Amino acid sequence: MTKIEPVDNDFFSPFNEEACTLCGECFHNCPVMGLSIEESIEEMKKLIAGNETRRVLKECQSCHSCNFYCPENAHPAELILQRWNEKYKKEGLRIRGKHYMTFYPHYPNFRSYVMDHMPKKTQELVKSWADLSPLKGDTLTYPGCNIITYAELTQTSFFKDLDIRGRLEYCCGETLFRTGYEDELFQVTKRLDKWFNILKPKNLLVLCTAGTNVFKNVLPRYGLTYKFDSIKSYIQYLWEKIENGTIQITNKLDMTVSIQDSCYSKMFGDDYMDLPRKILEAIGVKVIEIEACRENMRCCGIGGGFSVDSAYHTMKLRSATVRNIKEFNKAKVDAVCVYCAGCLATYSTAKKLYFGKFKVYHIIELLQMAMGEKPMSNKEKKKRAKHFFWGIMKKQLPKLPSKKTFKIADLQEDPPPYSEAY
Repeated sequence: MTKIEPVDNDFFSPFNEEACTLCGECFHNCPVMGLSIEESIEEMKKLIAGNETRRVLKECQSCHSCNFYCPENAHPAELILQRWNEKYKKEGLRIRGKHYMTFYPHYPNFRSYVMDHMPKKTQELVKSWADLSPLKGDTLTYPGCNIITYAELTQTSFFKDLDIRGRLEYCCGETLFRTGYEDELFQVTKRLDKWFNILKPKNLLVLCTAGTNVFKNVLPRYGLTYKFDSIKSYIQYLWEKIENGTIQITNKLDMTVSIQDSCYSKMFGDDYMDLPRKILEAIGVKVIEIEACRENMRCCGIGGGFSVDSAYHTMKLRSATVRNIKEFNKAKVDAVCVYCAGCLATYSTAKKLYFGKFKVYHIIELLQMAMGEKPMSNKEKKKRAKHFFWGIMKKQLPKLPSKKTFKIADLQEDPPPYSEAY
């Protein structure tokens, strides 16, 4: 396997057809498809010609691993996104995908459904993050869409001094990037630029790896002009706090876990992927690696919905997630540790349709437990999973057979006031 190094400035550049030698390594090493060399070459030929592929355009989860495995740095992942974009512009997206769009309030979606059913105290917490008054310091802590739906994760002593700001309308556009929607990303950056210029942060602390990568490596390619002195992931922040003794471990945990790596962690290299493992070791947790880990980690399952063909088909998402759950269970660990709240939501929701034992914790929860703090209760986590589940099933299930399509509405630079949006 290719050794994973941090991405360089051209990692997300367009596909370079002249550099491609049709070696087949990209899709042969793909942790999702794992095609034979012969199949991989044939699929790449069809992609380059602009023809429908047998598997790639239907099954790709846009984790960008193929970019790492390409020995010629030809960026095959960008070719897939380009073909998805062309297909979307020609055909539109199946109507079932509307409930997954991040452009709230244009489209009430599964996240807004969850927010409507959160406890009043949590709703008030999230509402406070929409504040546009000046920051208390020079750092904006960006929650991202997934942390917003698990806002209780931020209620811990090691985050008490952070100035968290955000709302669903200020989504970073990560899912839009991974589905190839270029025009919509340019609209996202206009909205974010305007928001940042109101708050004027010098530094950005991001509570997810995906957002860290999108702000650092993606959005500047789509028109984001606001410049930060630094952009840091909360995983880096936590490890620094543990190293300097600010976070004190008083109750080491005696348990084993396997790790669901964020799709974007590989883009920061081995040193970054080591960080959650170092944190777990520091709190007494033993990590048992599964075969598809680190750079070979498959998406938690949400990526199974990104293709135009899937259009967030509920059963395709479930199938992708259950494949991972089965492999985790083979490891015979006490639980699975995630460090992306989106992975937490995906696995928690899938448990409603998975009839086997499966425990999942966010790394923040495990760290809280090791400090003697009480994380979000299991009862509330089960409620949240139920709301994710029914927010999807009630709205999407009746639309699964429909062949109707839609095009994403233009995004306005000024979202409605928070009080009108929710």
